[in-house]
Amino acid sequence: MATVRGGKSSHITLLEQLMYTAETVKSPDDGILRLCEEIQINWGGELLQDLQYGLKEAWEILSSAEAMDVAFAIRANLTFNGFHDDDSPIHGKAVTFRARDCLHVKAKYNEDWWIGRVVKVDAPIGFIPTPIKLRKLAQETATLQRETAAKRNISVEKDKKKEEPVTTKSVSRSGSIESLHGIPQKRVSEIEPKSQGPYEAVPVIRPVILMGPSLRGFDITDLMHKALIHALVENFEDRLEILTIDKTMIDAFKSSIDANKNTTKPDCLGQITDRVFNAAKSFKLLFIDLRLDTPLPLRHCALAPILTHIKISNIKVLQNLIKQRGAEQKRALTSQCYGANKLNDLDKRIFDVILSEHDFKDAKEHLINYLEKYWRATRPYQSTKKHHGSILHNTPGFISRLQGIKSPKPPQYTAARHVGSVRS
Repeated sequence: MATVRGGKSSHITLLEQLMYTAETVKSPDDGILRLCEEIQINWGGELLQDLQYGLKEAWEILSSAEAMDVAFAIRANLTFNGFHDDDSPIHGKAVTFRARDCLHVKAKYNEDWWIGRVVKVDAPIGFIPTPIKLRKLAQETATLQRETAAKRNISVEKDKKKEEPVTTKSVSRSGSIESLHGIPQKRVSEIEPKSQGPYEAVPVIRPVILMGPSLRGFDITDLMHKALIHALVENFEDRLEILTIDKTMIDAFKSSIDANKNTTKPDCLGQITDRVFNAAKSFKLLFIDLRLDTPLPLRHCALAPILTHIKISNIKVLQNLIKQRGAEQKRALTSQCYGANKLNDLDKRIFDVILSEHDFKDAKEHLINYLEKYWRATRPYQSTKKHHGSILHNTPGFISRLQGIKSPKPPQYTAARHVGSVRS
């Protein structure tokens, strides 16, 4: 049995069908369990029959979904090419996304396809392959490979060498993301390592977390964070929520971090993640302060934060700033410089935003522009109805409820078009 948050439980077979989790996995990732919970909340955790709609009905359902609220958000652990061998309900409407992209799911079309979009500016709504669909693609590819091998009269030894990994991936570990390696790279590629499934649940609005320029608890870092938070509050006003995390939660989380591996136990981050998931339902920009000195413990967590690095590349500049803060701060000069160097040496792809500007005004505008673009990316259309407390309110339970709904007129898109996209 696999336990799901909120007191719900589900057989591992249901977890495998919904989440593409391997039966051999005894403790699924936090993001996998949360995805199971979101599906159970929105669609009752039931698998619908393989419903077949005509092209007209498919267009009506897709058009109706544009005005719907977001049911839940997922982060992709693979790259999917929707243009290659497009077999979606409407040709040309399969969503293409890259590994680590975040997607908003709005409705369920059938067991093979969800309806949603990538969280990027001007990203169109379309059909997202479900974990079950990806498993079918892996099995079809494995079958095709076996048939091709048989036709070519490959010797038994070579046949075993070729079929052994395919059989292991598609049968004994049919739910594992490893089986996706069997799908041609033209369709699926860039599979994230150490991932249990193709998707994991993330908050519908990703929280902003500041890092650097050095260690927390010292004047330079704390003052820069306060100045940026003040600038964000001043610019976004009621569009931004500062989520206060209890100090005991933060202390428990930090104490659980393995200093050598920079990892943490999922249970220690669970309470914080629960708060962020609930706060994200307001669909406002979120800011949280976990007082971390490194982003590494957050690499594989379900928070999927917008990591912002305040970077001072020239250590001499940092040293001068520290010395100006007095003798007490100067005594910790070595440790602060060491912390800054450790952050600067990290792969820049870990961070979503790197503020390396020399002037605070430029750095502030850089972060505000990024968040403004993210704000527009989460709202491709101006909704015709107001959300009272939760973006998940009034989300349809089953796709069958969409039948008979007339296609509404798409609301006007008032946001200005900008070049580029937000990395989500």
